[in-house]
Amino acid sequence: MRLMSRTSTTMVVLALVGATALAACGKANNGSSNAAVKGYAGIPAQAKSKTSGGTITFGMAAGATPTYIFPITPGADLSVYTAGFFQSLMYRPLWWSPSGDQLAYNYPESIGNQPVFSNGNKTITINLKSNYKWSNGESVDAQDLIFYTHLLEGAVQLSPANFGDYTPGLFPDNVASITAPSKDQVAITLTKAYNPSYTLYDQLGVLTPMPLAWDVTSFGKAADSGGCLTDSAADKWAKCKAVYTYLNKQALSLSTYASNPLWHVVDGPFTLSAFNPSTDANTMVPNTAYTGPDKPTVSKFEEVAYTSDSAEFSALQSGQLDVGLIPSDDYPQVPKLKTSGYAVFGYPDFGWDYMVFNFKDTTNDWNNIIGQLYVRQALAHLVDSAGYIKSVDHGYAVPATGPVPPEPASPYTPSNATSLYGFNVSQAKSILAAHGWKVVNGVQTCQSSKCGTGIPTGTQLKIQLVYNSGSPAITAEDTAFASDAKSAGIPVSLIGKTFTFMISNYDDPAAPSNVSKWEMEDFGGFSEATYPTTEEIFNTTGSFNIGGYHSTKADSLINDSINASNPTAVKNEAAYIAENLPALFQPEADHVYAWKTSMSGPQASFWELTQFSINPEQWYFTK
Repeated sequence: MRLMSRTSTTMVVLALVGATALAACGKANNGSSNAAVKGYAGIPAQAKSKTSGGTITFGMAAGATPTYIFPITPGADLSVYTAGFFQSLMYRPLWWSPSGDQLAYNYPESIGNQPVFSNGNKTITINLKSNYKWSNGESVDAQDLIFYTHLLEGAVQLSPANFGDYTPGLFPDNVASITAPSKDQVAITLTKAYNPSYTLYDQLGVLTPMPLAWDVTSFGKAADSGGCLTDSAADKWAKCKAVYTYLNKQALSLSTYASNPLWHVVDGPFTLSAFNPSTDANTMVPNTAYTGPDKPTVSKFEEVAYTSDSAEFSALQSGQLDVGLIPSDDYPQVPKLKTSGYAVFGYPDFGWDYMVFNFKDTTNDWNNIIGQLYVRQALAHLVDSAGYIKSVDHGYAVPATGPVPPEPASPYTPSNATSLYGFNVSQAKSILAAHGWKVVNGVQTCQSSKCGTGIPTGTQLKIQLVYNSGSPAITAEDTAFASDAKSAGIPVSLIGKTFTFMISNYDDPAAPSNVSKWEMEDFGGFSEATYPTTEEIFNTTGSFNIGGYHSTKADSLINDSINASNPTAVKNEAAYIAENLPALFQPEADHVYAWKTSMSGPQASFWELTQFSINPEQWYFTK
């Protein structure tokens, strides 16, 4: 999964590495309707006239910036902004997505061809295209995937936190062998068979070729060969651990990103020429040795950082940006922006937005309170989805009550994806009253053993909700939620923190020392893989199980999604997660982008922006 900040719409997202950018049907949206329109309605047709050169400026919303360059990324840095909008421009994943506006890999844009499953779905054979080269002249081939997998083994052996998408027992732990039958062919045999869709779109989606120039413990004329490529489990990945430790140390030095020769060995269309460690703003220039499709014709691609969403939107309004995200507060300004020379398009990403419960915080018996399903159901009735869509999103959102949204379209969307716990303050109060709670001096207070095990009589239902203060949309939604909760006798104390602070400090697996320092948080949400199992998030041992959620039934359904061949298994999982409420699900908001009409490219390249995928090498200025 990858973290994403809900700074411009109602969402912050963690995107599953299995497919960082996903797609479905395009949608034209004028802020008053959410009717789906297939294709790229609202996106101008690609201009035939093209001029070479020029600098494309890309506005990054506040807090939505890249923070780590090395593609084995710790959970605290694994955001879509780090992966999709930064790393992938230099270091291509094995498979690119989306494919147009479909939930699929785009094999023509990928280094790897479509894999072949055999041996009862335990062996996956992947043929790499022979034309890809690293900027140092070496081929991108099978050895680079073996090196990546071995290095990943060393990283997670050192600490599971070193790889944000790691779940114990799954990739890379479940790799029985990885070999290169030929220069451009890799054969991966797993220890057991899994659902092929899960294997392809979730587990193997993390595969990223890495240059053998990185198989070192120092870099330069006297570079020390790391030996990770030929390391093995028999050696307890000692050499890979040393190589990972060196590379991670280099990646933690943000001030040297542009100067460190390590990071200039790239196979993507761009290479880094400048990086500001204070703001994360950066400049990329074309990789002159790039051998993939769509060689860049622009001179530079600049990602510009802002301290606030309003500052970023002001830059759009004044024409200082060529491409930028429109904050939700400014959706009413879309018509004016269009008349000033911008095209505008928005669509929800494939994922969800939520307020996370911390099931491990023992302060004031919170763990026992939130462990009661009826409490979670009462709180769910205080989420005013229709009100948020109207007042916060200005129509640029769809209702969503679980982890698989109604849009983009997916065969895995359950029937309860949009309607489950409707907004009803009276219903919330009735549920609590039926379980022994009574409003005393304006606060819901436990009156009997009916409240549940571990909840003493006299306990008050109060909540501290930490919210992403950099997101106007989150601030507005959570303020409205607190108001509605108060009317139900549940005081909610709002505590604003930055997105980066929250994902680093309020995460039970990654920051266990802070487990009793928060009760609920709203950093945003997640963006999913094409096969949308939540095994990394709502599985008991999931690396992104931020709030320590545990459900034996959820674990069983997730296990079925991973291991069973039943195509509806993951839909059953999603339906139960929506019912059991490991968090409060909120509307799925559009991500709305604007770009100058003097800039063009394939329509798909602009649609992709809403799915946190970016191909600026396909963009150009018109004559």
